[in-house]
Order: sequence, then structure tokens, then C-alpha cells
Amino acid sequence: MPNRFGPRGVLALMIPQQNANMQPEYEAMRPNGVSNQIYRFSLAVPDRVPEAVIASLPNAKGCFPDMIVCGNSLEMRHWSQQRQAIYLDELKNAVPDVPIITATEATETALRTLGAKKVAVLSPMSETYSKSVAGFYGGLGFDVVSHHYLKVPVPEEIINVPVEMIHGMFDEMDSPEVDCFLHVGGALGIVDFIDGLEEKLGRPVVSVNAATYWYALRKLGVNDPLDRGGQITRLDLPEKFA
Repeated sequence: MPNRFGPRGVLALMIPQQNANMQPEYEAMRPNGVSNQIYRFSLAVPDRVPEAVIASLPNAKGCFPDMIVCGNSLEMRHWSQQRQAIYLDELKNAVPDVPIITATEATETALRTLGAKKVAVLSPMSETYSKSVAGFYGGLGFDVVSHHYLKVPVPEEIINVPVEMIHGMFDEMDSPEVDCFLHVGGALGIVDFIDGLEEKLGRPVVSVNAATYWYALRKLGVNDPLDRGGQITRLDLPEKFA
């Protein structure tokens, strides 16, 4: 519920224990009057992340949040539309009295808000995970022109990928066919330079942390344009997604 430090709303943000960038990125995007409260779950078993989130989820009620935000990109892990629907039901069953959003629905909504059709995707880990991402967004009706991955072996090393390597990968992703670039895997940490990437590439970049925080704010009723995170963070949420 709104309080003295969050008169416009309180967000309980679920992020991995092994992730060191999502908390400062969310805080850097935070508008005045919104309170960010951080709760952690473990990525120790990478393919059991949904279970880890659900096990930790009831703890997030401790700050009396207006919304719980599950910020991890589960579409990297052998995901499907059917599994996503089941997961949303599992989240609601775990905490039935607080609205919950996920990064996966946020990135889809951001792509649709921008009118994206032909997408190039970047994920930080293996080819297998990258193919899962491509399959998931292809199943949603997007034309995934290409999918790229950084071969990071374990989640806790993602934050240490050099910025120069990330820029180089976006250069590799660039193609006249692509009308929007999508980054999943929040530990990569690119919120601060998305606007520069968009200027260079001449097309929008949807990055999971920026899209998730934008979506959470808009669902909360906070429509402030943000000063980082790409053009999506300056847009209102279309009425059909409200």
C-alpha cells in the first residue's frame, strides 16, 4: 500500500540473489514517490527458476506492496506460451491478494506497443537458451529474424560481460530486415546505454529491465516518462494492455 516513502505506490521487486545490477537499474529508473523494495530468490539451479521464484514469493508481501514484479526472463529456459500461462496461475495461487507482473509479459507488451514485427534477439547465455527465446517470441507471432547469444557459462558471470562486447553484438544483430531489437536476461545490465543504441541503430531497443519497470509503473498508474531505458519508457501503456 502507498506509504510515506512511496506515496504513489510500493513495488516489491523479485530479483536473483546472484544478480548485482537489477537493483541499481530499477532504482535509477524510479520516479519520485515510488518505493522499490527488493526481494531475492536463488538461481543456483538455473532450470528450476520458476520454482525458486514461487517459493520466495510470499516473502514479498512483507512490505505491503501494491504490486509484485517478477523480473527474470523465463523464456530463456525451454519456455512456451502454455508454460507461461501455467506460471501466471501459479504466481496468483501463491499470492492471490497482490497483483503480480512478469518480465515476459512486459517485454511482449513493449514489443506490441512499439508495433514491432521483425525482431532480432540477444540473450546472454547458451545457444539452447537463445533458441528457446526465439521459439517463444516466434510463437507469439513475431518474426524472429535472428537470435544471438554471448555464451556466458553461468548466470553470476553475466554482469561482467564487457560493454564493448555488448555493443559489438548489437552491431552484429543489425540488419535492414529488423524493425526492433530485443534483449532478454536482466543481469546483462544495459539500461544506461539503450538510448545511445537506439540513436546508433535508428530503431527501438526493448531491454528486459527497462521494459519490466516501465510496464510495472504503467500498471500501477504512474505515467511519468523515464530519463533512460529507451523510447518505450517514454510511452504510455495502450488502453488494450491496461
